[in-house]
Amino acid sequence: MKEFNVKWSKAVRSTSAITFIVLAGACVALLLRANASAWNYLFVACIVAAILYCAYMSPLKITADDEKITIKKIIGNKSIRFEKIEKITLFQANSMHSVRLLGSGGFLGYTGLHYNPQIGRYASFVGSYDQTILIETGGGMKYLISCEHADELVKHYNSLISMS
Repeated sequence: MKEFNVKWSKAVRSTSAITFIVLAGACVALLLRANASAWNYLFVACIVAAILYCAYMSPLKITADDEKITIKKIIGNKSIRFEKIEKITLFQANSMHSVRLLGSGGFLGYTGLHYNPQIGRYASFVGSYDQTILIETGGGMKYLISCEHADELVKHYNSLISMS
């Protein structure tokens, strides 16, 4: 099994830190109000749900073996089975213009569901756009992931494809 760390860009790290401090401060302020209403609690619950969603999507490591690629996230994992992968390539994502349909644009990564005219709809698990990989599956799903030494991950899977 090969393991690759997901590097978070400076923008992701600073955005995540500042956003978390602001959101935590807002939650504390709302809960400490003397006349806190049900709306305050509902708003805090929405903030906590948004933070948990971003943590659920946020990539930390990518592992690869002969059966699957696994995206290890802050909360949970996402696996893509080898037999479902049709194509895996390095992808220059730093200059692409995508529309975020649902997800985060910097808080705990660039994650969620995105659309780009060049590649269509895709799920993003990106910490930094420096080294990104596009994975296309037989079911039409596309994943954009990032990790250190992305070229090694692509070589690993392309060697498995050529052997089969």
